Amino acid sequence: MEKRTIIALILTAVIIFIFQIYFTPTEQTKSPAPPAKQIDKKVLEDKSKIEKQVQKASVGKKQPIELTPPKDIKIETPLFNITMVDLGAGIKSVKLKKYRETIKDKKPKEVIEDIKPYKYIPRLTISTPDGSIEDNINFKYDKNSLIINDKPETITFTGILPNGSKVKKSYTFYPDKYMFDFKLEIEGTEANKVAIDFAIIGEKKDSSYNFKGPFVYNGKKFEQMEKIEKNIDTGKTYKYVGLDEGYFAFILIPKDDPAPVTIIKNDKIPVIRVTPEKNILSTSLFFGPKQTDVLKSLNINAEKIIDFGWFDIIAKPLVWCMNFSNRLTHNYGIDIIILTILIKIIFYPLSLKSYKSMKEMQKLQPQIQKLREKYKDDKQKLNQELMELYKRRKINPMGGCLPMLIQIPVFFALYKALSGAIELRHAHFLWWINDLSAPEDLFSFTVLGFTIPIRLLPLIMGITQVIQQKMTPTSADPMQEKMMLFMPILFTFLFWGFPSGLVLYWLVNNVISIGQQYYINKKVS
Repeated sequence: MEKRTIIALILTAVIIFIFQIYFTPTEQTKSPAPPAKQIDKKVLEDKSKIEKQVQKASVGKKQPIELTPPKDIKIETPLFNITMVDLGAGIKSVKLKKYRETIKDKKPKEVIEDIKPYKYIPRLTISTPDGSIEDNINFKYDKNSLIINDKPETITFTGILPNGSKVKKSYTFYPDKYMFDFKLEIEGTEANKVAIDFAIIGEKKDSSYNFKGPFVYNGKKFEQMEKIEKNIDTGKTYKYVGLDEGYFAFILIPKDDPAPVTIIKNDKIPVIRVTPEKNILSTSLFFGPKQTDVLKSLNINAEKIIDFGWFDIIAKPLVWCMNFSNRLTHNYGIDIIILTILIKIIFYPLSLKSYKSMKEMQKLQPQIQKLREKYKDDKQKLNQELMELYKRRKINPMGGCLPMLIQIPVFFALYKALSGAIELRHAHFLWWINDLSAPEDLFSFTVLGFTIPIRLLPLIMGITQVIQQKMTPTSADPMQEKMMLFMPILFTFLFWGFPSGLVLYWLVNNVISIGQQYYINKKVS
């Protein structure tokens, strides 16, 4: 194999290794600036005062009100198990009945993560001349529980804060939606003195490749906020704002005129703060999977939150193809195999040209070696003679690298799809491969306190890599051949921690390449 092909393989391995360790999911975007004409100066000043006083609320003096032990109110729909609490008339748990927490855990998926110091959401804070008052009182409620099967139901909480303000919180739940309505009404408080906080997701783990954080859509542009270095005012022009967990999301959708929203800088958890200009807020709250058909049903372009970063333009068609074939197969492992075959068919003309080029390069090796010996002290002359030789034989020296280089974006796009598409989360293939979005785990053993997982797919993939390498035309350079012997070991090591769906793709790709190589070798010879 020519030197350039070896360089391409090594560069590919290095890129994969760097991507696995360091690659971030999306480009860091600048924080959206508020439109000055839309927010008046007085509102901004009032918001600033509220934010300062809200920050002091948790460390201020205790409010002079007697509390009773909090009581839970259970809400059940065909899609949700929701736990509400009379303390603050808020929500402390939202579980999705159709999704599991982990592949081994049968418990339903919890959307609200560790959001300390918040005990519930939404949390109301009112700014007063004497400080800030929170809604951490025991509210009265009109229903002890709700079981919703065929029609919407509403539960209403009412309470009086220590300053005399009357607060009413109403929640309307639906039997067939990952969304419910929330309405807040306040009496006895000046306008522009209210802040409502929503906190859903906890701290992002360093090992996560998926975006996790706040996002906003203004009707034209969708933006994700990778890092929040200061409070971000989104103004009133947004269509929706939310928090992305990776596979699941929270979306706040205004029902009437949008109230100003600020993304609050926090040490660990992002907070969405709504500051209505009137003492009333009416919104819809979405807690659910980032699944295309579910998000499209909201009719707000919510499907834009499915974002695979730099490779989005390739990853989404790949997911669409797998979803299409899954209507027949009902097995995403089989869908990955079908997708791999389709990709190989598309790239076959390039592969054929590449293999022929490599074969021709192999035939030229004796002449190339003679030129290297003849012009070993004159590299410029050597390069000129080599280019002339390639030109006479009509050979592209980079022809052997082209298919591999073209497949690199497809490889990374599929990686992003397998890591971020909700359809592939906990998707079963066969036997022990029960989650195509995570590394397989055949069995494991412990040595000196370290757990070593045994994974079959990367080992088989490494073997196919060796077979493919043996069938590929090589140069006569012994050093290059020794370097190529190391490549299957390197690739096996790199793929050891990759999602099993991605390893399956590369394994099937190798097997098809072996078949193609066998056919082309016979055809060329």
